[in-house]
Amino acid sequence: MNDYVLDLADGFETGDEAQWRALSEKALRGADFGETLVRRSEDGIKRGPLFTKAPGFTDTPETTCLRKVNVPHLAGRAWHIAPVIDHPDIDHANRDILADLEGGASALRLKIDPSGKAGIAVRTRVDMQRLLSGVYVGLVPIHLSPSFNNFEAAAVLAGLYKGHGDLNNIHLGLGYTPEPDSMDKSVSLATWVRAHAPHWKAFSVNAARTHEAGATTAQELAYMLASAVANINALLDGGFEIDEILPLMDVHLAVAGDGHWDICKLRAARMLWTRMADSYGAAETTCTIHATTSRRMLSKLDPWSNMLRLGGASFAGICGGADYITTLPFTEPLGLATPFARRIARNTQILFMEESRLGQVTDPAAGSYTHETLSRKIADAAWGLFQDIERRGGWTKANHWFAKQMSVAAKRRDERIKSGEIKLVGINQFAKPDVREAKVLPRPKIKPKSSPITDTGAIDTDDFVAAINQAQDGRILPENIPEGLFKSVRLSEPFEAGDAQ
Repeated sequence: MNDYVLDLADGFETGDEAQWRALSEKALRGADFGETLVRRSEDGIKRGPLFTKAPGFTDTPETTCLRKVNVPHLAGRAWHIAPVIDHPDIDHANRDILADLEGGASALRLKIDPSGKAGIAVRTRVDMQRLLSGVYVGLVPIHLSPSFNNFEAAAVLAGLYKGHGDLNNIHLGLGYTPEPDSMDKSVSLATWVRAHAPHWKAFSVNAARTHEAGATTAQELAYMLASAVANINALLDGGFEIDEILPLMDVHLAVAGDGHWDICKLRAARMLWTRMADSYGAAETTCTIHATTSRRMLSKLDPWSNMLRLGGASFAGICGGADYITTLPFTEPLGLATPFARRIARNTQILFMEESRLGQVTDPAAGSYTHETLSRKIADAAWGLFQDIERRGGWTKANHWFAKQMSVAAKRRDERIKSGEIKLVGINQFAKPDVREAKVLPRPKIKPKSSPITDTGAIDTDDFVAAINQAQDGRILPENIPEGLFKSVRLSEPFEAGDAQ
């Protein structure tokens, strides 16, 4: 192997920041430097225009916290392609699963809603078996899309495999996001998983839901920490050790179309998780990250332009080091995805994986002045906001205050979009009056279960063992309860008021 490195800067005089600033101001011809070139994020973080080694830059990237550990069944891949399965009809959802796996997906994310209004209408253990028919679970990690409604769905899923002869090679993510008043369920679930399948993920810290409700980057990451700490402390009070708790948790974050910024966000998330885990004295400080492309960035007006946004977001998830990446169909705001839309979502990642080869370098942003500096600034801003939450009594007491801060940030962003200060392609910039229709599937009518099954009643217990037993006895999943604290938004909604779609 040739160890020779070509130094392209060799022979050129080294300049300094003062010289660059002088040349920049000369080129501006009297325009104000700050107003013209300095941009700030929604959290007040300077985004350039120039990042250098000084001042305050460290030569030691925090790459130790960015490495992947214990990600199952990667089989040479750098990350898992994990499509979301959400068609209400179970048979149709099963066909989507098999098509996605045949088309290159390597993990599954199941969105369960017994009513069929916002996910797969799985109600019983038999329904779950039908849904996963033909799936070799020994090779495909299966995750429930995170929700505080998942306790009962987790019991149904866990009950399918609890006695499996090859349990060590079956990897499930139960996706339970407990609320403050459901800690008895958390301890019960964690106790069962620790005893039967400690390699499963029992809990999800779903910070992506704050992004979808309008949070800034620092707010999303601060919520990640505050929610995780609330759950960790509850389990510590329940008799668990920190090194038993952290492996049971994964993290869900959103990635939007600002690719390089969200690379920094994901890197900052791992730095913050490491800092938090260190504060508890944990032996293992890394975490499993699921990155989902942002819903709030997607438009109904010009769904084809969503492909650009989804590409940039997927790029960020990959280069930011996510373990599982979900690229949503470009028609997500319009309705249920067609096979074409699902294929485009899969192929967006496959192109990056197989043609662009983006997974060949671990943490490709390491050493970049821009990415290293912004990663640390984002982490510091989020940590400061997290400390504000803790000073107010932690997540259980500060959640409404935090939701108000998010609302203020979302309102300010909406005003900037309406004024044109923030440009959105296909929405308030380069908008087309004659956009070609993007097709979606009709939403099926889901019939209620027949009375013999319904008469058995719904799963109704805070004990996970009892919930599994009730599921095996034929009890159905209870109706989902709406998640009330955060309301999802989309950036293009103000422009879609008169849209026929």
